[in-house]
Amino acid sequence: MSRKKYRACLIMAIAAAVISGVCYYQFLRNKKAAPEDGTLVWHEMAESGFA
Repeated sequence: MSRKKYRACLIMAIAAAVISGVCYYQFLRNKKAAPEDGTLVWHEMAESGFA
């Protein structure tokens, strides 16, 4: 293959890697969002420092 074809393949591979990395990052960011439904536990310590 000519140098032009190798360069085009390399550019396409890099572009695919960048696009898939951005999509993967967006997927993880949406997945790790704060839970909307959950249990909030509030535990106050006694004055002595023990529960």
